[in-house]
Amino acid sequence: MPGLYSSATSQQPMASLGVRPATYSSTSVHEQDSGLDWAGQIVDKHMLEDRSYPDLSELLQVPSHDYPTASGLSEYDYPSHSVHGVGLSSLAQVRETKHTPLPPELVERFAHMQCNCNMGLFPEINRAWLTIDSDIFVWNYEDSGDLAYFDGLNETILSVALVRPKPDIFQSHIQFLLCLATPIDIVLLGVSFTSSRAGGAAEEPYAEMHLLPDPLFTIPSDNTYVTDIAASGNGRVFMAAKDGCLYELFYQAEDGWFTRKCRKINHSHSKLSFLVPSFLNFSFLEDDALVQIAIDDTRNILYTRSEKGTLQVFDLGSDGLGMSRVASVSQQTAVYNASLIVRTIDKSNFKPIVHVAAVTSEESANIHLVAVTHTGVRLYFSTSHFYSQQREPYTLSLVHVRLPPGFCASAAVPRPSHVHMAHYKNGALLLASSLTEEEDVLHTMSGDAFPFQRHLLETQSTTRLYGRAWALGEAPVPAPPRGSGYTPPELQRPDPPSIVTQHVQAPRRFITLTRQGSHLIDLLRPVEQLRHLLEASGGADAEAVKAFFTLHKDAQACASALILACSKAAADQQVSEWASRAFFMYGSEPRMVFPTATADVQQQQQPGLQPTNLLGAGAFSSPTVANTSIGTPGLSTRGFQPPQASTPVPGQYAGAQGFQQVGTPAATPTHGLMGPEVQFSGKHNGLYLYFYRILGSVWDGRLVSEVAYQNRQGQPALCLNSSRNADELGWYVEQLRALRDFLDKNQQYTICTVTPDRSVLPRNLQQRVIGFMRPDVSLASTNHMDQVQQQLQTKYQVEAQALEKRSLLNLHALVARTCEALGLWKILCDHQFHILVSALPPNVQDQLRMQVFCDFVVNGKELSNKLILCLISRYLGDNATTDAVSDRLRDVCPSLYSHNDAVASKASEVLQISKSVQNKHEKEAMLQESLQRYKEISTQLNLPLICQQFEEVHFFGGVVDICLTAALKRDPQGLALHFYKNGEPPEDAQGMEAFRARVDCYRAITDMLHNLLSVCLQHPQAPSVPAAPGPPPAPDYNRLTPTQAEQQMEKTLQMALKSDDELFHTVLYDWLLDMQLTDKLLEIRSAYVESYLKRSVSHQADNLQLLDMLWKFYEKSQQYIAAARILTKLAERHGSDVNLKRRVEYLSRAAICAKSADLRSTAGNEGEFLHELEEKIEVARLQTQIVDALSVKEHMRSSTMLEVIGRLNAQLFDITQLYGEFAEPFQLPECKLAIVHCAGHVDSVLIEMLWREIIEEEMKKTVGRSTETVMTTLSNRLVALGRIYASSDRFFPLEFLVRLLEQRCCQLSADAALVVNTLLAAGVHLPALLGTYDKLYRAKDPWWQSSRKPLHLLTVITKLLALFVDAPNAVAHQERRKFIAMCLDVVTAYLVDLQTMSASADTDAGALVRSFRALHAQLDRML
Repeated sequence: MPGLYSSATSQQPMASLGVRPATYSSTSVHEQDSGLDWAGQIVDKHMLEDRSYPDLSELLQVPSHDYPTASGLSEYDYPSHSVHGVGLSSLAQVRETKHTPLPPELVERFAHMQCNCNMGLFPEINRAWLTIDSDIFVWNYEDSGDLAYFDGLNETILSVALVRPKPDIFQSHIQFLLCLATPIDIVLLGVSFTSSRAGGAAEEPYAEMHLLPDPLFTIPSDNTYVTDIAASGNGRVFMAAKDGCLYELFYQAEDGWFTRKCRKINHSHSKLSFLVPSFLNFSFLEDDALVQIAIDDTRNILYTRSEKGTLQVFDLGSDGLGMSRVASVSQQTAVYNASLIVRTIDKSNFKPIVHVAAVTSEESANIHLVAVTHTGVRLYFSTSHFYSQQREPYTLSLVHVRLPPGFCASAAVPRPSHVHMAHYKNGALLLASSLTEEEDVLHTMSGDAFPFQRHLLETQSTTRLYGRAWALGEAPVPAPPRGSGYTPPELQRPDPPSIVTQHVQAPRRFITLTRQGSHLIDLLRPVEQLRHLLEASGGADAEAVKAFFTLHKDAQACASALILACSKAAADQQVSEWASRAFFMYGSEPRMVFPTATADVQQQQQPGLQPTNLLGAGAFSSPTVANTSIGTPGLSTRGFQPPQASTPVPGQYAGAQGFQQVGTPAATPTHGLMGPEVQFSGKHNGLYLYFYRILGSVWDGRLVSEVAYQNRQGQPALCLNSSRNADELGWYVEQLRALRDFLDKNQQYTICTVTPDRSVLPRNLQQRVIGFMRPDVSLASTNHMDQVQQQLQTKYQVEAQALEKRSLLNLHALVARTCEALGLWKILCDHQFHILVSALPPNVQDQLRMQVFCDFVVNGKELSNKLILCLISRYLGDNATTDAVSDRLRDVCPSLYSHNDAVASKASEVLQISKSVQNKHEKEAMLQESLQRYKEISTQLNLPLICQQFEEVHFFGGVVDICLTAALKRDPQGLALHFYKNGEPPEDAQGMEAFRARVDCYRAITDMLHNLLSVCLQHPQAPSVPAAPGPPPAPDYNRLTPTQAEQQMEKTLQMALKSDDELFHTVLYDWLLDMQLTDKLLEIRSAYVESYLKRSVSHQADNLQLLDMLWKFYEKSQQYIAAARILTKLAERHGSDVNLKRRVEYLSRAAICAKSADLRSTAGNEGEFLHELEEKIEVARLQTQIVDALSVKEHMRSSTMLEVIGRLNAQLFDITQLYGEFAEPFQLPECKLAIVHCAGHVDSVLIEMLWREIIEEEMKKTVGRSTETVMTTLSNRLVALGRIYASSDRFFPLEFLVRLLEQRCCQLSADAALVVNTLLAAGVHLPALLGTYDKLYRAKDPWWQSSRKPLHLLTVITKLLALFVDAPNAVAHQERRKFIAMCLDVVTAYLVDLQTMSASADTDAGALVRSFRALHAQLDRML
């Protein structure tokens, strides 16, 4: 991977220096400050470009409120990612993160519903609600927990809303109001919350919800059917009614002279309605019910939508407390205006309107309302002139029509249809359209993938919802640190695109409620998409990742990659490495750009003209800037122009005069022509861009602000206070340190500056270049000048590398200085900033009052020294020690405050004193101080002694900390880990030494844990023999009880596991295994556990315990496929350490794991793996059946049989081996039949032979017993086998079995109904059985005559028919009539045959005739 500062053309050895920027070379302080100023100017350029995103009206290309436009008809309005490379066509735009079912208690409630039910969302408190008749239930939609309900109403609930109460009316514990509307009453309930869950570590403001049992206010509804309720940000409650009126539920603390505490106000029938001018043409009818209310709290405007599509605008006044209706537009008017704008689209697409949403000032200054139709068409409205100073609304003008995907002639996606629900906010649109009557599909459209464009480009995706959407909403996004990534408030700009704030804000999350529960869907930003591509591709070497950089342009893509590369989360370690590699692979390289004469002339003739080819690389990407590759389309920025092939001199190009615009004539003395400019790489621009985005408006914001207060005399006064608090500054420091770590990790640059050899350049080269660049240059010289340009480009390439390297060095210095400046500022805030600043001289306070942060970083070293001096002076004035603040200053800002103190003796002294301190907090503070001092020592420590002393005072966390620190200092280059990962080669003496040094440090931690474990295992009441005779010894209060030792051990173990030292984790895991604490090891959530177990298994392949640990780890971490594969290997391993029963258990567990794998991530080969597992389980069960069959053999105790059983337990055999090596040689017909059935081998002769063997073998077992015993035993066995095979005619030859069994019955003179009863019990259907007997009878087999029982089959048939007559339900109702007819036919035929026989005076035939006639009569009655 190339380094950040490496030169592609330099062949000199690189040096990775781990020092701070101040020690790069022997440059002067002035040159260093010039470098910081240069870097600061580049940051300013990126700041301007990052704030140049257009307004929504500009994206929609609406020049004015009376010049409406349309979009969506072009294929480029919804571009496909596939044009940018392989892999982006399937790039996910949304991700379903969680699906939570409804609480089971609610599902039961639906059975008692009588009138109505409805569901909705309260996203501001992470709750969903459900009304069933007069009861309301509220629960957490993320985990289906915290179910609250209210059942104090008697009427059906019509509408529900959650309201933030007006200030100073209710008690402080009432955080929200729940407004419920019924046909009779309107009720306000109080809602309160506990701040966090019981036992939870994280603070959750809405963890547990409580509904007050008694309503706060209840007023009659006056037969008003409320259809919707909405609340403004200041606590006003508005209600839409079916009578077409807009009502307000007004409430106050006390009754007034003429008003009550709570009352209902009708704003549609105001007493002053006669003052409304008639030209406003309110198309409002009483029979047109209002169905929706939308409120814009940023402008204090309320919108309503009626059932017939009429839109109304109400002005709430500048303070949000007024109410006046100002405009109304009917659906007919809106459709007519839309059809005039888009004449080629059928009018039916513009109605009906199903949803309206307010467009707040945070999104657009000119667009105020968006309406969505049932086909997904968006109608954008404005309530005033564009950029008007008048903020009050006065009209409702349609300014833009946005068609959904699918209206373009070449569209590959279907159009949305049957949209019944929508959600719009901040550019994201969700449409719920009916796929079927009971299933919806969710369309998602967003422009996040194409920021900084001149017109609106959106991605679209569809998500299938397994149910009909009842509600759509967006979860609140946690507020980021103030100023991070946002434009200053004074600029009055809408919120920036998500790509600007994605490093600090969580992705937007949308909630969909269906009958299946809540579906949480995240809208993916570029950073999440890049993470997805890296994870899906398994690294950065993929076309999809490369295409991502093409899509977003290298600067913006590099800035996104830096978010992942700088992540410190343990779970992001692999992704961070991949992102770093992608950053270097696709971040382009710096180069010199030579303007051509043609381009120069074109730019002179058409200044500002930019190409708009949307099919080119990066067409939908972020803005391009020549020298930084960022900015707004159509804007050119100033490139860097080196002076005539000269070597860069430090500080020479710090000024702004070194930059010029690319593609436009530069103001140069030589006829207005421009020389070559440097175009920095995407890596360079991405780093600068990411640095600015971390700081956001802090970069150009004021350091302090004036705050009013009352002095001691009670007079108003002003004091200076920090514009950012300590927590915010801490966040900035954390982010910048991560960026600094990334720069340090990739800091490689040459020692000397590369100077191009100018001796090989032609003497008149510059004059030839100038002549070439003139507009009137002849065509004959063009080819010659192309060669000159190539020579120049080759020579300047080295200089471009050197310039970029210096710029990145300046950035590194700027990042380091910014970290120190912010760290110092945080220290000042921690020490009461306003008091410290008040002690500064007035002139310094004035300087501080006017200082902006960027100037403080670049040129504020003198001011920083004054602030540090003020802080130290305050400590000295209070007679307090300065050790702590000095240490902190030396750690936070070493370039501003250095140190040269020895700490070894002081640390030992503090540790010894702490042993005699009784106060717990003081003792802890002294121990921490001692620990910190020990950690600062760079020499070798006597770790056993120090750890022993720490253990004596129960400072177990200090043992962990000091040991890990010592290990790092003894092996700062990480040689031990390299030695370990390379298999511990004996020839690596240096790595072995480092490895042993680190293990010695870790051993102190494991010895301490072993001591704590020994105390834990002691019995609390175990007596001990005194060491000497005499009185009992004094109690040792420093000795831990087993309970205390267990608590300390758990706490210390958790602290140790937070370490990112992989080698320490390995030693710790070894100790856990040695102590048989396998459960504790499996509970660890660390990225190192898997690699440890895999390495241990590779080194000890026969260790069954390690293999069991590995699959249990995979199962616990939900890596089910990996667990299944380990379990399969365990089942298939050869050896006697695993018996057959356990192998079957392994296979069964593997199948369960494979089935538990997530279907979305399961590939086709893994489905085949599950199929193979199921086949192996089936064969293993056959092997178990063989073992069981062999175990009951009479000669089972023979050595041969025991050897065979041992062989079957030692490994798994395939089905061929089981048949040929075991079932066949040992004459196991049942096992052979099972094997043939499992293999699906159809051989009727073989199958009949196996059945015959089974029957004969079963009869041999009962030789010498009574006929009844023999047949009963045989019957039971056949019933058991028949239930397995009776459903398959191929493996259950019914005709053969009936003939064979009946013959055996004749031979044994058994009961004639025995075979019939046996086969029926085995699962043979009665019609099939009758057909088989009839077929056997008509076959006239001579065997029956020879056995002297020619009528045996007819006798059995009479028994069979008698069973049916007695129990006709044995045949299905729909088949019974047909079967009776069949019975009558065969009985008639049998009677004919029997009558012939009875003519010969056969007495048996006569009895059968009577039986069949009786059966015939009974069957006739059943028809």
